[in-house]
Amino acid sequence: MTLYNTCMIYTITTNPALDYYLKINKLTPGRINRTTDEAYDAAGKGVNVSKFLDKLNIGSVALGFLGGFTKDYYLDILSTHKNIQPQFTTVGQSTRINVKIQGEEETSLNTRGPVVNEIEYAKFANRLSQIYDNDYVVLSGNVQSTLVDRISDSIRDLSKEGVKVVLDTDNKVVDKLVDDKLFMIKMTYTDIGTEEADIIAKGKELMAKGVKYFLYSAPNTPSYLFEDGYYLKCNSKHKETYFLTGTSDGMVAGFLWAKLKGANSLEAFTYANAVSTTTSILDETADLNEINEAYNSLEIERVEY
Repeated sequence: MTLYNTCMIYTITTNPALDYYLKINKLTPGRINRTTDEAYDAAGKGVNVSKFLDKLNIGSVALGFLGGFTKDYYLDILSTHKNIQPQFTTVGQSTRINVKIQGEEETSLNTRGPVVNEIEYAKFANRLSQIYDNDYVVLSGNVQSTLVDRISDSIRDLSKEGVKVVLDTDNKVVDKLVDDKLFMIKMTYTDIGTEEADIIAKGKELMAKGVKYFLYSAPNTPSYLFEDGYYLKCNSKHKETYFLTGTSDGMVAGFLWAKLKGANSLEAFTYANAVSTTTSILDETADLNEINEAYNSLEIERVEY
């Protein structure tokens, strides 16, 4: 698909992880459980956005912190994605390993991750200073408590320089940056629940603060896109037996993918849902025909407020 501009997408994952996927018929606590399949993946919400963009044949630069004995293996896995340029800052402590169990229900065991010191962060901040105005920066996922103030200051500087900032991260970071005219804030049920009244209230609040877009998604729950004066609502459903880890990251990637093609808000939101509901983080590539079929079948409701 032809792009209408040459801007770059940067994703930031301050606390990436090697995700260890385990498939199991039934998880029984207190017993020895035998898996039916296992796999490692280079993960973290920002990296997941890069991986979905890669499936859509869009390039991105992946930034963040990697270190220890897991760093090289992480980069080896990431090297299989031809459209991702990894430019991580090396830290002394090891990148974390998370466990994702896919059984009758999905269960995740997420670990804490490394501490980033001042020297390491200064190298990272220097790389951020080389991002141009009109580029996109997506900060996604957990931010270590010791980095909240520093990363917030860095992202604020980028926004002031005209970089289009997308936040899909901890509320403590969002709260520090919400008044900085951000391009998009993405939230899910872990941030504000699933009640429509709470979602609408949050959307109106963020619009009043000057955020351009507010995107909400949760598995098998209506998704919403707020722009000044109205919101869009989609009742899309994920495929049966669908592995839901990363679907919200697919929505962010789908939205940006469409925007790079010159899509308006309605088109971008519809593509975001189409990508999220048809493309798994475990898929090798995206099926563009399936995405377009989903795009054409989705019903979007527009509500003025």
